[in-house]
Amino acid sequence: MKRQISRRGFVKSSLMVTAAVPLGIRGQTEPVSQAPPPKSATPTSAPAAVSSEKMPMGKIGDQEFSRLMLGGNLIGGWSHSRDLAYVSALMRHYNTDAKIRETLEVAEANGINVINTWVMQENSHLFDHWKRGGKMKWIAQVRLDAEGGYSQIRKAIDEGAAGIHLTGDAAESLLRQEKFDKVGETIQLIKSKKRLAGVGAHDLRVIVECEQAKMAPDFYQKTFHSLDYYTAPRADEKDFLGAHDNSWCNDPQAVVDVMAKVTKPWIAFKILAAGAVQPRAAFPYAFNSGADFILVGMFDWQVEEDAKLARRVVSAVAAPGSKRTRPWFGSTPQPATVGQI
Repeated sequence: MKRQISRRGFVKSSLMVTAAVPLGIRGQTEPVSQAPPPKSATPTSAPAAVSSEKMPMGKIGDQEFSRLMLGGNLIGGWSHSRDLAYVSALMRHYNTDAKIRETLEVAEANGINVINTWVMQENSHLFDHWKRGGKMKWIAQVRLDAEGGYSQIRKAIDEGAAGIHLTGDAAESLLRQEKFDKVGETIQLIKSKKRLAGVGAHDLRVIVECEQAKMAPDFYQKTFHSLDYYTAPRADEKDFLGAHDNSWCNDPQAVVDVMAKVTKPWIAFKILAAGAVQPRAAFPYAFNSGADFILVGMFDWQVEEDAKLARRVVSAVAAPGSKRTRPWFGSTPQPATVGQI
């Protein structure tokens, strides 16, 4: 298996070789038992400048969402950082109350209109953003109660989520326990409350099972990334989650093949392999491979450049002659004009 991308191979794999791209590590989800981040009374210094370039949008159900979605893991202090034990604490100390407010404002100013977070994490910053006039939509992750109840779904509904999805670990646990009918029950419950209903997955079998059972969620949220990074799993490591907190998609081609036959919007997440793959390689890889939306954890200083990159990549992938593997779901992005890419 290829361990490092050669200079020539990297350029070939990227549509955006000239784009300015943030190079920071992007931690993703693993809970940590740390002291809470320091509170900051310092307000955001100035309103975020609104970008003049429109972010490509797509529809899930009857709602429009930005093709680039904001992940909430960095804000919540959850990190996949391999064996670097300090990273989660560092993120929590960086993301003070003021910094989280700024991140939401900068994201919205750059055309990102949705954030995805777990319903049980601290979401008061989002609710405060709404009170100040912010329009950021919320897709809430939920799990079932220990006894199989739906209190987290009810909480997400009560707190204003536009969409709700079972987390990957929750769906995979039900699959292992041969209780997968519960997934269908959650979809119907969420839909009955006039919310968009989704299913998250690390294990591709979850989506295959949903499709075979015709459960008809409004969207899927599936991990997807290349294996072109140094800590990628070895060929003999077949688990759908990396044994060393190093992988969330052990067979990306299998994902491409399955999703090519799925007629529901696909939100691809973990596309950076938790910071191991650069955005200028990961964004085109995901969109060319059929993802309708990408969910990316971003610090405030990464948002503007990632938004610029997403706009360029979506325009390029939507242009005539694109090698995208499935149709776009929702409104079709407009291809870039000459000179924009």
